[in-house]
Amino acid sequence: MSEFKNDPVVELNVNELDQAAGGVNRYKRLNAKEGFIIYQVKPGDTLNKLATRYHCTVSDILRWNPKITNRNMIYDNEYLYIRA
Repeated sequence: MSEFKNDPVVELNVNELDQAAGGVNRYKRLNAKEGFIIYQVKPGDTLNKLATRYHCTVSDILRWNPKITNRNMIYDNEYLYIRA
């Protein structure tokens, strides 16, 4: 790993990665927010399934997670806020 130590591409921090991805890093661990749980998307999850499981609507989840730009696309290991 030491051969990469001074490589500027390897030294990008999370904020720089967010900027490089248009301000959205779907896999960045979210900060705790009062009244919410942080849910890690698992294979097979959909917004409809999550809404049913957590007794809310898909619109609620989209409002709590503005990084979701396509309601039909969530990704395994992505972190989402869900109202507790």
